[in-house]
Amino acid sequence: EKDSDPIAFSFVFQLIVAFIFLIYTVSTGTFNQPDLRSVWPNLISMALLYGLGSIFTYHAYKTAEASEISVIFSSSSLWSVVGASFLLGEKIDNTQMLGMFLVLLSLVVVNIRNTKWNIGKGHLLAIIGAFMFGVAFTNDAFILRKYDSVASYMVLAFTVPAFISLIFKPNAIFAVPHFFKPKKILNLLLCASFYALAAISIFSAFKAGGQASIISMLRQSGIIFTVGLSFI
Repeated sequence: EKDSDPIAFSFVFQLIVAFIFLIYTVSTGTFNQPDLRSVWPNLISMALLYGLGSIFTYHAYKTAEASEISVIFSSSSLWSVVGASFLLGEKIDNTQMLGMFLVLLSLVVVNIRNTKWNIGKGHLLAIIGAFMFGVAFTNDAFILRKYDSVASYMVLAFTVPAFISLIFKPNAIFAVPHFFKPKKILNLLLCASFYALAAISIFSAFKAGGQASIISMLRQSGIIFTVGLSFI
């Protein structure tokens, strides 16, 4: 919306998601906070990548077509694959590389015929956001090795970047009440709930033994729903 502040939205949205995870971990007795001193550079990287990535991405969605931005944002998986090979030591064979290429190609085919694709500022912001989120995903997988509970890490992963994003525009705090209007808060809570379910599903797949690079690519199938729902 033209009258909404992307940074204020980033702040509110991430805190709501973090609160959902906090309620879950407390109610199930699964909250744990391991010794993270050995991964403090990764924690700083996590905060900056998600904080800045959220700002760029929400600005992109504000200034361009949602379906177009979603397709561009799918390139985050490519950065996750590169990051996984360096940070996690994962190896990708030729068959998997072909599969990844076909996934990305199919996403473009789904959307390319239905939009004009006038490249602008929003598309550039989406590329930057995709890079940051792609690297951040692999970084998360590395930190998660320290955690027993995925949900516990999600509390940290959403709370810290929320405040980081606010640092870059402190006066955005005054735009926060805009998102707590009756008609908006219900949509926001619904969106945050789906996002929380997606996040814990994706990272639980990694904790269960899945490769971060392949999981990152598979999650892009969500673009099909984004494109379809954007038309509705």
